[in-house]
Amino acid sequence: MRPERLEKSLERQIRAFHWIRLQAELSGRFAGTDQEGEAGRRVESWLRELGLDEVAFASVPSRPRPGWVWAVHLGLAALGCAVGGIAGAVLAAFAALSFQREASGGAPLLTRGWPARDSQNVVGRVGSTRPRRRVVLTAHLDAAQASRLFAGRLVDRFVSPRPGGRPPRGVSALPMRLLGAAALVTAASALGADGAIVATARAFVGAALVVVAVAAARWARASGSAGANDNASGVAAMLSAVEQLAAQLPPDVELWCAATGAGQTGSRGMHALLEAHPEWRTDSTAFVNFSCVGGGALHYVRSEGALSRTPYPPSLIELARRVAAGASYGPVSPADLAIDTGGQVAAQRGGHVLSLIALEANGLPRGFRAHGDLPEQLDTETVIRAADFGCCVVSAYLRGDAEPVAYV
Repeated sequence: MRPERLEKSLERQIRAFHWIRLQAELSGRFAGTDQEGEAGRRVESWLRELGLDEVAFASVPSRPRPGWVWAVHLGLAALGCAVGGIAGAVLAAFAALSFQREASGGAPLLTRGWPARDSQNVVGRVGSTRPRRRVVLTAHLDAAQASRLFAGRLVDRFVSPRPGGRPPRGVSALPMRLLGAAALVTAASALGADGAIVATARAFVGAALVVVAVAAARWARASGSAGANDNASGVAAMLSAVEQLAAQLPPDVELWCAATGAGQTGSRGMHALLEAHPEWRTDSTAFVNFSCVGGGALHYVRSEGALSRTPYPPSLIELARRVAAGASYGPVSPADLAIDTGGQVAAQRGGHVLSLIALEANGLPRGFRAHGDLPEQLDTETVIRAADFGCCVVSAYLRGDAEPVAYV
């Protein structure tokens, strides 16, 4: 790297670390909290410093924290195991179907009406006032709650690639397996098979459900992770990409960026963003999502899902593959995720979607839902690489080719 490029890269890394540190000091910035609101105000000021005059806030209806969703469904299934018979089978089956629906992004059943404070999106725009094409950069604003549930080998079994190169099952496969087992043993009880073996199975499954439900409830009440990687790093990469793209937008292109709220509660901020802009046609809009890009191996997402799997549209994936082959940004490879990101919401609409994430060897982001997700643990070089790789893919899309461009 030429000395002037190296110096510029170091300057951008220092600024990215500054953005990450100021977000991470707002520990506990869960969806709908005052800390998340303050993080949004800081992002607004940084966008204005980068030259975006059109910056606004938008309210986002949130949902219960994931820990409560797990605990309520597992608790109901445990009650079904205790009751047994037809009533127990109905309770367990309803818990399993409701969790499947909610964990797959559908409207909640069991937790419908559960109180949750509104979150917010911070949205900025620059570029053409009569655009023919647009680029939308996104990163979720809120941080995850920390839990030891995600620190052991048990979760690794569900997030690691399976034999034959099959995608991982996803983190929600653990409660789904327990709920399925509860539905099976209670159905056997309802059909009259209530001997010693079925009774023992009901007791064993019920006990496992209670243990995980208690752990999930503790997760729902847990203190906050600093959220440096998840997802202050993604916001910093988005801001860096905004600066690079805004300086060289074609005259017919508008650039949007959105720090979306309630990312940890079903990516509700991304849902709200897309619902607010029905004019964003899939054939003329390119999305780039940044999530957890603060350390590990950098990837572009090929498919993802904590329970049900969403494949990404092929257009930007192919461009990403061609740009990555040029090796201008270091190693970048495809990945199938065992978690959900905001990019999945855009991918479900089709069109042009790129999602970037950095993963450790176990298939999870660094510091995933852990108290140790601190700024000092991050690699800001990876943050800048993610921003520049995303810019290069978008520029190749706008030009109609995949010739690498060095963003310095």
